[in-house]
Amino acid sequence: MRYKTIHQRFVLAFSALLFLTFAAPSYAYSQTHAFATHHVVFQISNGSAPMQELVLANAANVLKYFGPDKVQLEIVAFGPGLRLLLKNNVHAKMIQSLHAEGVEFAACHNTMMKLHLTKADLNPVAHVVPGGVIEIMRRESEGWNYIRP
Repeated sequence: MRYKTIHQRFVLAFSALLFLTFAAPSYAYSQTHAFATHHVVFQISNGSAPMQELVLANAANVLKYFGPDKVQLEIVAFGPGLRLLLKNNVHAKMIQSLHAEGVEFAACHNTMMKLHLTKADLNPVAHVVPGGVIEIMRRESEGWNYIRP
């Protein structure tokens, strides 16, 4: 199909943009905390228990130092690190505690698809993002500090 006029091309491009905007899967994205002066995104891509403990401890330390009103934290899990956010993870109580203090937990949809996991397999506090790396890139583009323990 050939489009001859600029108007026809514009209509096609605009229609495609609308389709992608409204037909694409919906992913929960958090808003920036109004009073937070620091924004930190942590990466967890290693599934080992010591690495899980380390990222959770780092997040708890940052939260304790700045206080929950002054810092916004997100832990992004992808690859083997997604094990942290499985609902039967041994750190579920710590995750719940950090979430109660405002820490967000993002699960990589790409990893979930590869492992045939659904939202029901995750800790209830986790939200799904299109890709772990994409989420980290998005946060960095918003000026967040990136930590990979």
